[in-house]
Amino acid sequence: MSKFKKIILIIAPFALLYLFCLPRHLFHQPLSATLTTADGTLMGARISDEGQWYFEPAEAVPEKFAKCIVAYEDKRFWWHPGIDFLSIGRAVRQNLSRREVVSGASTITMQVIRLSRPDAPRSIPEKLLEAVLATRLELRCSKKEILLLYASNAPFGGNVVGIEAAAWRYFGRPADELSWAESAMLAVLPNSPALIHPGRGREHLLEKRNFLLDKLQARGVIDEVECELAKDEPLPDKPLPMPDKAYHLLERLRAEGGDKAYVCSLDPVLQDRVNAVAKSYFADYHNNLVDNMGILVRSVQTGETVAYYGNTKGLASGLRGADVDMIPAARSSGSTLKPLLYAAMLDKGLILPGTLIKDTPYNYNNFSPHNYSREFDGAVPADEVIERSLNVPSVRMLERYGVPEFLELLQEMGFSTINRDADHYGLSLILGGAEITLGSLVNAYLMMARELACEEDSTPLGRASIWLTFEALSKAGRPEEESSWREFSSGRKVAWKTGTSWGNRDAWSVGVTHDYVAGVWVGNSDGEGRSGMTGVQYAAPVLFDVITALPSTRWFSKPLDDMVPLEVCHQSGLPASRICPQVDTVWVPDIKERPDECKYHRLVHLDADRNYLVNSSCYPVEKMVEAVWFVLPPAMEWYYMKNHLDYRPLPPKHPDFDAYSDQGNPIEIIYPQNGITVVTTRSLSGKEQGFVVRAAHRDPTAVLFWHLDDEFAGQTVGEHDLLLHPEPGRHMLTVMDAGGASRAVIFTVK
Repeated sequence: MSKFKKIILIIAPFALLYLFCLPRHLFHQPLSATLTTADGTLMGARISDEGQWYFEPAEAVPEKFAKCIVAYEDKRFWWHPGIDFLSIGRAVRQNLSRREVVSGASTITMQVIRLSRPDAPRSIPEKLLEAVLATRLELRCSKKEILLLYASNAPFGGNVVGIEAAAWRYFGRPADELSWAESAMLAVLPNSPALIHPGRGREHLLEKRNFLLDKLQARGVIDEVECELAKDEPLPDKPLPMPDKAYHLLERLRAEGGDKAYVCSLDPVLQDRVNAVAKSYFADYHNNLVDNMGILVRSVQTGETVAYYGNTKGLASGLRGADVDMIPAARSSGSTLKPLLYAAMLDKGLILPGTLIKDTPYNYNNFSPHNYSREFDGAVPADEVIERSLNVPSVRMLERYGVPEFLELLQEMGFSTINRDADHYGLSLILGGAEITLGSLVNAYLMMARELACEEDSTPLGRASIWLTFEALSKAGRPEEESSWREFSSGRKVAWKTGTSWGNRDAWSVGVTHDYVAGVWVGNSDGEGRSGMTGVQYAAPVLFDVITALPSTRWFSKPLDDMVPLEVCHQSGLPASRICPQVDTVWVPDIKERPDECKYHRLVHLDADRNYLVNSSCYPVEKMVEAVWFVLPPAMEWYYMKNHLDYRPLPPKHPDFDAYSDQGNPIEIIYPQNGITVVTTRSLSGKEQGFVVRAAHRDPTAVLFWHLDDEFAGQTVGEHDLLLHPEPGRHMLTVMDAGGASRAVIFTVK
């Protein structure tokens, strides 16, 4: 074997050992969970599993810190191969002359190796090994990468590791925004990390920082003025608490993805404003034992979340339920889904904005909804049903649209928590019979807003129907609200809706502008209701303060390409018939289906003095006067007249008028409805108190005769209310007038 080959065989194992002596990954430090915005603003952080603040390394070391750390730790860093032989010589001379170790010769590269081997002994052999590994690291990484490894893993006092965590912990901002004085202080800390603690030689820390600043001036890195100004900056008093501006969002992300660095779409300014709004209402609500709140704001243009306030965490000690993130929490929807039903019915041509919806007592399988005011209007235009959030007309609308069809629409709109069948929800679906989340509610309204603002086919609803829905919602009147809320004086148009669940357990409000959708939930996460806690009184004020904090925006453009003008009856809102006396032109969705034309205007015949309804059986045809009359069915008319003083009921029939057949049955039984079960009440003494039956007649002067089963029960005039005391069991109630017209219902008493 030649001498050369022998040398190769001897060298080869050492070469292989050198080649593979460095681990692939030097550091395995558990990360702190961090939440930052796209511009690098830290919104929140959680300490790592090992109890240290350790942030995900940045892409590069900030320039000021890089110059500071090189000047302080390793002035020939950019040129040496991992070992500085000049520094070694200097350290040997100083240590021999002093006969003790007073100077080291570790380069930044060697310190990276030492940081990666925290349990290694501090000995000469270990030092030699560090030197070898440092040269290997220089072959693997660039100088900038080595400097970044050092800056990201060096200790900065206490449980703070890495420049990024240190910058936030001591100065409350990112490392690349630090001043020369701040960068210099952090540069000297890894060498003496205990100096940062108050009362532990902070004068020495100040001396070391200023020494480094003088060195930077001497090297021409900073000028004399910069140096003196930097020396005047004080040291931080104590470590700062980490930002925690979106606690529940970070916790939600941690639950899904573990501890790591998260970048979010939050707008730091808007998040601060939303946090401030929530805090401003907390004290008053807390005094009424209402402790929890959720606020979500999303951008219409991008679809991203710009503000996320999950709950009242941190506003009071020991606050119940504050740890629960209320944005993904499923709660009763209240009235928040009504606008979606309105839009869907417009889209299918089942209604027009002004179509009259019946608002009279309603019962279906013993489900008897009532309006917030517990009164009825008889008939209400569809858009006013949404504006006033009326319950009974909304139930009638859902009955006509169909619960299965509405369920399908809601699921297409992203309400994943509404996952039972139609029989489970029934007609109560529109009044809070299903559970939704604040996130899904805001998302549904966002989909509609993007359909208009971005012309994005994001929903099964048409643009025209959505625009008409937002127009209705922009009229801020609600029956239960205070007069101060009837006009929103911010100078911007907002489509908004409130909701209150049964038992005042949940208060909702959602608002839409051209550029933002905001949603608010107020209540108690444990489900406890509070008297007076409604969407208007609790959630709406928060919503409007949030909207005020958002940038002003314009309103949605009318989608004329998806709309057509249509002549409608001024009173009924239906397509105008040839006899409707007053016609309006309105823009409606451009679809084939339309409601039937107006059925409420009728041609009637009167006597010459217009005092009686007549027909050929009682009055000469040549003397009859023909007139167009707006006529509602009896029950609708009975309630409608109380709220519309301009409504004129039909004149009474002529005494000799012998039939009702040409005018239809003038009687309508309002209560009880056919097939219901009536539960009677008892007084404190135990006496059965009965219940009141009610009917309406088209002729306000008519006398009605009441029969319970086959027994005469009484007669009424004008207000047709009668107190009955039926025995438990099944009964038939019959009502007749003097002309022979009659109505009957069957009901059960318990």
